[in-house]
Parts: sequence; C-alpha cells; structure tokens
Amino acid sequence: MQTGENDQALRKILDMTRLMRIVLLIIHFYYYGYGLFRQWNLTSQFGDKILENIYRTGLLDSFHSSKLFALAFL
Repeated sequence: MQTGENDQALRKILDMTRLMRIVLLIIHFYYYGYGLFRQWNLTSQFGDKILENIYRTGLLDSFHSSKLFALAFL
C-alpha cells in the first residue's frame, strides 16, 4: 500500500526546479536589460551587488548560456 509520500516529494522537487528556472530567467532579463531598468529607476545597490556576484560565476558570460541553464531545469 502506497502512502503517496513519493508523489508529494516529486511534486515539491518539480516546483523547486520551476522556481529556479523562473528566477534564472528573471536574472537573465534583468542583466541584459539593465540599461532599460536603470532608465526606469528600477535598480538598487543591493540588486547590483547580487548581480555582480552572479556575473562572477560565469553564468551570464554569453547571451545564450543562462537560457540554456534555464532550459536544463525542465
């Protein structure tokens, strides 16, 4: 008799990967559209520090790399 615990755990894992994919795409669009966000006054020093640390990881080196990482979380 199954209790459904495995199904619940699998759903939580899928939800987490979806959230990671969405956050990664938001970071991607924020980084490559930074000039526009700056023009709209939607930037902050805190966000800039986080973006700088993410940039140092190499995730945003090319335009397509971050999108490919987001696609890998499918």
